[in-house]
Amino acid sequence: MTGTMTATLTAAIAAPEFIRQVAHSFGKACDSYLPAARLQQQVALDALTLLPADKQGHLLDLGCGPGWIHPRFAAYCNQFTAADLSAGMLAKAASQQLASHIATPLTTTYVQADARQLPLPAQSVDKLFSSLMLQWCPKPAAVFAEAERILAPGGRIVMTTLVDGTLAELKQAFASLDQQQHINHFLPAADVVAAAGSVSNIRWQFEQRCYPLFYTDVVSLARELKALGANQVAGRQSRGLTGKGYWQQLAAAYDLNRTTLGLPASYQVLIITGYKNAS
Repeated sequence: MTGTMTATLTAAIAAPEFIRQVAHSFGKACDSYLPAARLQQQVALDALTLLPADKQGHLLDLGCGPGWIHPRFAAYCNQFTAADLSAGMLAKAASQQLASHIATPLTTTYVQADARQLPLPAQSVDKLFSSLMLQWCPKPAAVFAEAERILAPGGRIVMTTLVDGTLAELKQAFASLDQQQHINHFLPAADVVAAAGSVSNIRWQFEQRCYPLFYTDVVSLARELKALGANQVAGRQSRGLTGKGYWQQLAAAYDLNRTTLGLPASYQVLIITGYKNAS
């Protein structure tokens, strides 16, 4: 039996300017994202193992990106919905599913939506999976509340998000040159935990892990962030660094962190799991 795919794209999403910029950035990166997504793939694969692989229920992939992980969902559900703020990413995910030519029993729906206001009925999702999306949401408490609304009693949540300490080496190198905002602000893990705690009907567990990646130079890191579409910075005054001298100074400052493996970039990931009370 082959699966059913439908695409539902909302005409407009009410969002602050920064959120619209994020959606635009990720949309532009829909073709370059996957080759650059070393961290994203590692974190998502680790997180997916925390869901029960029982081939049952309706799974929501919230912030699905280009959908590279979707073929694996057959082990975790019999229906899934892919939601993303970026129409470009949704289109990429849908096209890859069609191009795979793999028969699947899964009924698949693609929905363009804001994570704070999902066009899904209450208690309609059995499993919610979301990897490295939450850090782009200025009010995570609203996302947690919406997750609780759509999750069925007894449902499971697995989410990951970047927290404070991410790209600390790059932030330190920039800080040695000026005091401008060059690195996106990531919430402290304690703030994310507190936001989840505002939803009392879900039993939460949290684990923080550090994922280090290594680069030949700071330009390689900057190119990877751009390829991912993850180069939007809230509060940044300038549109980027263009001076050759500045880049040389930045490279020298960052090079103080060099190891035998290369230049490190630390990503602090908070892994969030939840179980909605059955009554």
